[in-house]
Amino acid sequence: MDYPKPTDKDLPPSPADDTKPENPSKKPRYSGPGPLKGDDMEILKKMPSVSTTGNGGRRIKGFLYSYTKSEICIVCVCHGSFFTPEEFVMHAGGKGVENPMKHIIVSSKSF
Repeated sequence: MDYPKPTDKDLPPSPADDTKPENPSKKPRYSGPGPLKGDDMEILKKMPSVSTTGNGGRRIKGFLYSYTKSEICIVCVCHGSFFTPEEFVMHAGGKGVENPMKHIIVSSKSF
């Protein structure tokens, strides 16, 4: 069966190339799949917490997600993003540092 081709009247108007969001300062936030359940909380309680402070005084908290002799992975609390130690320090506003683990405080207690 042949369907008629839509005309310009049938199509919605194309957005202008210079269209900007109504409120660019508002960023979408990830709300997650819902509140944490008991098992999730137990896993978080076992993860060591970490924090760092950037050059501007911005303090970021996170969890030491995984670590091996050759790799360390940190998840930040503010966005749920995964970072290397160097990226975590930069996320707090720090500049590139030679040994980022010297700028990260690791605590065995959860927040």
